Amino acid sequence: MRPYGFVIPSFTTIQDDPNAITAQDGFQLEARLGAEAKFDGGRPGLLGANLEIDLTPTPLLKDTYVYLHPLPFLRFDLGQFKVPYSVGYLASDTRRLLPATPASLSGSTNRDMGFMVTGTVPVHGKTVATVQAGAFNGEGPDRLQNVNQRFLYAVRGVITPFGAREKVFEGSDGNLYLGVGGAYLYNWIGDGDSSEEINQYAGEAQFAWRLISVQGEFLYGQHAYASAAVSDFNSSGWYGTVSSFIPARWCRKHLQLVARVGENEPDDQVVGDPTGQVLPKALEVTGGVDVYWLVPPRPFEDVKLQLAYSHLDELEGDQFLNDTFTAAASLRF
Repeated sequence: MRPYGFVIPSFTTIQDDPNAITAQDGFQLEARLGAEAKFDGGRPGLLGANLEIDLTPTPLLKDTYVYLHPLPFLRFDLGQFKVPYSVGYLASDTRRLLPATPASLSGSTNRDMGFMVTGTVPVHGKTVATVQAGAFNGEGPDRLQNVNQRFLYAVRGVITPFGAREKVFEGSDGNLYLGVGGAYLYNWIGDGDSSEEINQYAGEAQFAWRLISVQGEFLYGQHAYASAAVSDFNSSGWYGTVSSFIPARWCRKHLQLVARVGENEPDDQVVGDPTGQVLPKALEVTGGVDVYWLVPPRPFEDVKLQLAYSHLDELEGDQFLNDTFTAAASLRF
C-alpha cells in the first residue's frame, strides 16, 4: 500500500466592483489524503484499489474505486472517479500550470460513480492511442443512488504518437509528448418536466518538448429541457495555454512562465450577469509564474509556488471589475 497526499494553501484578492454583492478576498486551503493498494499476484498492477479523501472544509470522499488490469492493453475501473472528459479536469490539482482551471471548464462534469473500460494500442513498446468508455449514475460525486434511473455515458479517445503519459498532467517534464483527442458525454438530469438532457463535446491537444508546453481545448454543450416553458440553450468555450521554463542555468529547472487565453459562453440564450447564477460571455487572459523547489519538476511529487493574475473581459452586458490575483503553494507527498 502506498499512502499519498497534498496540501495547497492559497490567497486570492479580487477587484472590488461597486455592484459586487460580497467581497471575496481571503485565504483558502485544499488538503487531501489518499492510499493506493496493488495486488499483483505475479503480474504488477493486475488488481488494485484507490481511496482519496478531501479534508477541507469537512472530510469528503473523492476517488474511491477498484480496478482490474488483466492485460497490458485492457483495464476496468469500478467506483467513484473522474469522468473521462476534459484533460483540464483529469489533471491533478497539483499538476496544473495555473492555480485555477479555465472559466470554460466551470460547467464540466467531474467525478461520478460508475464503471469504465480503458483500452490502449501498443506499438513497439509505446502506447500510441487510448480509448476510455464509461457509464455512470450521472448524479454527481458521493450520490449513492441513481435517482432518475438514467445513466451518464462518456467516451474519450487520445492519439499519442510518441507514447502516452502514465497519468494526465499539464506542462512539460522534459520528454517529447503529443496528445490529440476528443470526448463525448451524454447525461439526463432530473425527472419529469424539470429534467434536462445534456450532450457535451470536447476536443483537446497537448504538446511538450524540453522546456516548453502547449495545451488547448474546445468545449461545446447542448442543453434541452423537457418543459416547453424553459428555453433550451447551448454552451461553448475554449482556451489555450503556453508555458516555458526560462533557458538560463538556474531558471531552466526552477522557473516557469505561463500564459493562458480563453473564452467562455455559459448560455447563448441569455445575457449573463456577473453577480447572478448565469455568468456573461467573457474573455479570460491569465499570466503566471511557477517556482519549483525540486529539480527537475516531477509529475507526482513536487513543491512549488504559483503566482497568477487573471483579467476577465465581459463580452456581453456591462463591464465588471473582477481582475484576480492568486498566490498558491503546492506540496505533494
